Amino acid sequence: MIDGHLVIDAVAHAYDFTPGNRVDSCPPAEYDRFVTFVWELFHASLESKEPGYLLSREEYLAGFGVDELASVFFEESDVDVIAYHGVEIRGFFRHGSSPYAIGEVLKRHWPDRVLLYAPVDPLAGPQELELMAARAATGLVDGFKFYPSDGMIDPVAHRARTVLFDDPALAWPYFDQARALGIPRIAIHKAQPVGPGPTWPVNVQDVSTAAVAFPDLIFEVVHSGWAFLEDCALQLMLHPNIWANLEGVANFVVRRPHRFAEILGTLLLHGAGDRIVFGTGGMQAHPQPILQAVAGLEMPADLRDGRGLPELTPEFKAKLLGGNMAHLHGLDTAALAPRLADDEWAERRRARLAEPAEPWRAHRARLAGMPA
Repeated sequence: MIDGHLVIDAVAHAYDFTPGNRVDSCPPAEYDRFVTFVWELFHASLESKEPGYLLSREEYLAGFGVDELASVFFEESDVDVIAYHGVEIRGFFRHGSSPYAIGEVLKRHWPDRVLLYAPVDPLAGPQELELMAARAATGLVDGFKFYPSDGMIDPVAHRARTVLFDDPALAWPYFDQARALGIPRIAIHKAQPVGPGPTWPVNVQDVSTAAVAFPDLIFEVVHSGWAFLEDCALQLMLHPNIWANLEGVANFVVRRPHRFAEILGTLLLHGAGDRIVFGTGGMQAHPQPILQAVAGLEMPADLRDGRGLPELTPEFKAKLLGGNMAHLHGLDTAALAPRLADDEWAERRRARLAEPAEPWRAHRARLAGMPA
């Protein structure tokens, strides 16, 4: 908790970039280039420079298990609840880049601490509708996660295959299915590159069209503001069922705080203070330095006085760091907080506070062959 408020990280991933997770159809060199790109762009360039936080390429690509992910969030950071997002990208990964199975285990083990988003790939065909229903039937699913590409290369167009979410034939049957299943939260990867080719597939305008067509669904634009900032801000102003999910964007705050303040202030200026959620995308980077930096951030004077961007008040930060996400998922934080204060992770966190910080302790212990 921070200042008495629960902290909810809106996106967590247990990346598996190990060689064994590569699909046979993906050449090893192409796989290696992709996972190196992820390490360089989302970890090496944004991770805290404080001792111990930066993972080597080998450490980062070694995969993260259930206990390792839980330890990073619930023991080594002030995050109380995570939303785990399964991600597939079938063109590269056999079990998904962020395997859904790990999210299911997390949710079953610690239901008070885990929200679960099941991946949906419209490019996989109608059987994906059946998979949505089967996963929803477990009672574990809180939302669905969509990507604009499956990572496979179109041999004619020579770019990654993509889907736009204003497509009534290709995308909307899956939104209809989410509605029928009673799971209205739809998270869509946008504003970040997804593969070779142009960037228009990750622009956000197609989500605006979907939001009009499905007013009873809630659309989280994941990575809102990373690129297409003005478009992201305007769609928040125009569409009350669109939310800004700051996965990865929040990570700028550690080494590029001015950029993060500009993004956050621009989104906030357009009246979306109740619809912006904090997310790190961990294991993209360790959540604790990000969380501490966001909690202490003030709007820079040049953005406040020169651009008219709003102050980051304590009331807004409480919403950003957990209150908005709790509202989105209907969580009773007053009832939840006492349960979390007495569980196994709270005890381990209290014990760890008496020791020097050792980021990624369980992960590194596994790689070294030692007990955590």
